[in-house]
Amino acid sequence: MRLFDKTPGTWSRVAVALAAAVVVGAVAAPLSTADPKPEGSQAAAGGAPDRLLATPEVPRVSDGSYSGFQFCGIPDSPPQVTTDRPSLAATLESVAPPGSVEPPEDAARSGRKVVFEVTEADGRPVLTENTRTEASHTAVYQIPEAKLSSGDYRWRVRVQDGPAISQWTAWCDFSVRLAD
Repeated sequence: MRLFDKTPGTWSRVAVALAAAVVVGAVAAPLSTADPKPEGSQAAAGGAPDRLLATPEVPRVSDGSYSGFQFCGIPDSPPQVTTDRPSLAATLESVAPPGSVEPPEDAARSGRKVVFEVTEADGRPVLTENTRTEASHTAVYQIPEAKLSSGDYRWRVRVQDGPAISQWTAWCDFSVRLAD
């Protein structure tokens, strides 16, 4: 088929192809000029300046694996759980800017290191747990049995991927109310 063939339907196919090219260009142009450093991202401490590791977001607490999560940071309404084994979770963001290439040694590393820190409301340490997550967007930790009793606590989390380390999340206050 020649581009300027005069058979019926040829011009409509050419018009559709041109319109599609214009739409793709209009969508791609803003993306190609977007800032590769998302707002709120911190340069990794001790890492290369082109490696970013955003602070985990949306900290939340749950009574357990099959319960819904309560979000942290709601004024005058901290999460409340009825178990001594609550689950803590946060959303992880991208480790490197779009288009960057990870060094070959990164391929051998298994997941990201995630550090959960739990204290009593007054700051007395309860536990610090280093875990690994294979999940690309979520870190979850269930507190072991008998570590918490009824009372007020707070927790925070940060993530490390190779030399890149995020900032800690804000403290997430929560209460444990166990049945007597």
